[in-house]
Order: sequence, then structure tokens, then C-alpha cells
Amino acid sequence: MTAIAQHAAPRPVEDPHDVQMLLRTAEFSVDPAVLDDLARTDVPGEVLRKIAHNSATSEDTMEHLIELDQRWLTFPVTRRHDLSPEFIDRIARRLTDRNAIFHASSAPNAAPETLRYLAAHPSAPKATAETVAQRLGMTPLSVA
Repeated sequence: MTAIAQHAAPRPVEDPHDVQMLLRTAEFSVDPAVLDDLARTDVPGEVLRKIAHNSATSEDTMEHLIELDQRWLTFPVTRRHDLSPEFIDRIARRLTDRNAIFHASSAPNAAPETLRYLAAHPSAPKATAETVAQRLGMTPLSVA
């Protein structure tokens, strides 16, 4: 399957059949190296989102995905239950997009310190503070 990623690298993938093959690879591959290779090629965003959802995707690959697009690729990454609080904190402290900050505040394994950081972030939408307060069992005014 590594050949798929190498084949996709020279040019954007436009053929619908190729896109479907890449989507299936991104969704069902259990090989982190294949997923990493695919994430680092010129594939459509829908393929990148499938990679972000795949539990076999390594933390390095997920960091790369978030660097590519905080807005659309932070959401699936922060929904995963297998990520460590340290990884979530590392990602959260690099976010600048307000939607990504909000999505990160819902990460299942986020540590309380990370949640407080996100709630206090200058780019965080008001809903972030409300989400964090609810998760920590606090009133919204005591989050900051």
C-alpha cells in the first residue's frame, strides 16, 4: 500500500476511482507507515480526515495533519479516546484557529490544565469557556 502514497505524490489525485481507493486505504489501513506516507502526499482533504480518524495513525502523523489544517483536522483527532493527555496538551498549545480551540476543549483525554489553557486562550470562542466549565464542573466565571 505504500505504493499508493508514492503514486499519489507527483500530482493531485483527481480520478474518482483513485480517490475511492485512497479513502479506503486511509480508513482501513492498520499500518502507521502507510498512513504517514499517505498523509504526506497531495491527497484530497477527505482522505486526510479519514487518516485523522484512523486509530492506527501515529501521533507524528496526527501532528502533521493538524499543521496542514487546524480547522478541519483537529476535530477528528480530538475525538479519539486513545490519545494521551500529554499529546493533547502539546497540540492544544499550538492551536490558533478558534474552531480548533473549541474542538480541542472536547478532547476526551484532555487534562484539566489543558482545558483551562484552552478556555483562557485569546482566540477561544465563548463556547469554549462554557464547555470547559461544564467538563470541570465549574461555573463559567471561575474558569479563567
